[in-house]
Amino acid sequence: MGANTAETALPDTLQRLTDHLTATYAGLLTPAVVRKVVQDCYQPLSNARIANYVPILVEHNSRTRLRGLARRPDPTAPLREKSDRARGHLVTTAVRRLRLALTRSAPAPRP
Repeated sequence: MGANTAETALPDTLQRLTDHLTATYAGLLTPAVVRKVVQDCYQPLSNARIANYVPILVEHNSRTRLRGLARRPDPTAPLREKSDRARGHLVTTAVRRLRLALTRSAPAPRP
């Protein structure tokens, strides 16, 4: 059949996500900062085998980073990569496992 509809709809979904987050953080962060964060969160997942969950993961990661930036005195300062591993935080653990499952390479064919 034709192109995978999840893959073709992904840029539109990311644009809608960027617009929504820009409106949410309008008084706190510039649209350029929000756009950069969304792009940075999407980049590691851009080649995921299953694209259905990529927007959810991008939104989760973007919101986490944007919350951190909104609390910083200088939100345009570069982000430091740090772990968001809170003990017992089931959502973070589930997202991390899902991200790992999506980015794994395809299994080897069986003989």
